[in-house]
Amino acid sequence: MLPHSFGVRAVHVDSCVRMLCLASLMMTVAGSACHGMFPDTGPTSTVTSPPAPVPTGASSGRIESLDVTADLITHNQAAQIGFSIPVEGAIERSLGIITRWELPIPVYVDLSIPSACVQDAMDYWQSVTGVSYVLVDADAEPRMTVRAAASDELNVSAGSGLVYRTYPNNRARLGVVKILTGNAMCTVPSALFRHELGHALGIFGHPPGGLMSSPLVGTRASPREIAMLTQLYRLPHGSRIGSDGSWAVQ
Repeated sequence: MLPHSFGVRAVHVDSCVRMLCLASLMMTVAGSACHGMFPDTGPTSTVTSPPAPVPTGASSGRIESLDVTADLITHNQAAQIGFSIPVEGAIERSLGIITRWELPIPVYVDLSIPSACVQDAMDYWQSVTGVSYVLVDADAEPRMTVRAAASDELNVSAGSGLVYRTYPNNRARLGVVKILTGNAMCTVPSALFRHELGHALGIFGHPPGGLMSSPLVGTRASPREIAMLTQLYRLPHGSRIGSDGSWAVQ
């Protein structure tokens, strides 16, 4: 953006030379002003991410890290989130088997929510885990819906996110992220949007010390949360994890 005026002192030179000098001065001033005026935030629409974590095709195996194993069992495989939720109804998700989406995850953004807030959150998770997504226009299955909700749906919460319907192998079929109406117009990056979408991606509990903890910490996921989500999407649908890290498709 160029300033409206620069207060250049007149000099007694040929008019063509004077115009060239002025143009050069304008370029110099504009360049130095823009460089320091706005922070370099980088592109907002291009996501640089690791390769998508996908199963190898094996029907059994072992998770190397027992810490990741414990988190997957506690915050996904064995996580119970009530019996029903307002509007969507009963939660029908099997315990004892992992729950995750097929990639790319179909995300439907309701008109009550700015799509930029959702895209920022999903772009962020994709950039650190490789878990990919696609925005869909039709509110059809399978899909994760993101919408605003009144306080009567959320009680005292600012938001919620979960998977509430699955296919027979516990593959995610329907998920929902609800953001309290008063918080729907987010400022990017939004820790709330990233947190609740993280729940719907598969971190159903609250590992301590990071973006997914309660209360949440910062706007970035911890290495622990990233490792858990990445490993989750390397497992085939229907996997049951043992405490020793062994897993097998049921």
